[in-house]
Amino acid sequence: MRQYLHHNEFGCISRCPSGCCLHLYFGNVALCLKSQELTEWRGMTARLYQKHAPQLADPAARCITIPSPVSCQAFVFTLEEVFLLHDLLISANLLLEAEQILAGGATK
Repeated sequence: MRQYLHHNEFGCISRCPSGCCLHLYFGNVALCLKSQELTEWRGMTARLYQKHAPQLADPAARCITIPSPVSCQAFVFTLEEVFLLHDLLISANLLLEAEQILAGGATK
């Protein structure tokens, strides 16, 4: 059974039952992320939002792209979707960090 870490109206992020990775679901896309990839996606979405938020005339325009791991493919988002994707990533990261802190405290 999956352990859901966070969800919002855009998608959810859960831990793989074996604990090896995280499953990120947003829109019609599902990704399997290792912890380093979670960090990379979190940073990328933050940079995209910071870059586009002040200058985008229509926040509902689907014009922000994130490269895909597959060549010749990109994910396309609105500004709000980038924000919600970042929310999933940052919330999951915070929960994982809290778990590590609590686990470290329990062993002492």
